[in-house]
Amino acid sequence: MKLSRRALLKYSIATVALASGGSWLVSSASIDFKPMARLALTPQQQQVFWYLIPAFLEGAVANHDVVRKQQVLGNIDHAFAILEPHTQAELNQLLDILVSRGGWLLLSAGAAQLSELSIQQRLLLLQQWQQHYLQLLRQAYQGLHELITAAWYGDPASWADLEYQLPAQAKGLVND
Repeated sequence: MKLSRRALLKYSIATVALASGGSWLVSSASIDFKPMARLALTPQQQQVFWYLIPAFLEGAVANHDVVRKQQVLGNIDHAFAILEPHTQAELNQLLDILVSRGGWLLLSAGAAQLSELSIQQRLLLLQQWQQHYLQLLRQAYQGLHELITAAWYGDPASWADLEYQLPAQAKGLVND
């Protein structure tokens, strides 16, 4: 089969378009917040948690409360560091999918980037994941939910807001 110059140019342009589109899909979304330098989580992973924290902790941590979100993010980083290696690997895979544009496009069913979603849209997306027919999305929701809520409720600094007092029998078990 002999290719004409015009056909060759069309195939070349189509190939370049597909390659650039493919690289866009696997690239990470831009960072639009100031990542915390001392954490082991990558800036992209921090950004995922940054925007999910107010949704999972609705009513406890406001979307604009930078100090509390940094506190929870630091606790997530600490909890992540002490997870079993296989659990860390699974969570890293999930976060890699969430930070890639193509992965986010698939998991969010075409929603805008996480940073562009309102708190109501994030809540709706998480509710969809929680009740999704695919077990993978339900597991993703459950893993993120457990990590974020443990980082908040496991921190003695958040107990005053909850009016929680540690039982007297447990006082020596917790470093506070």
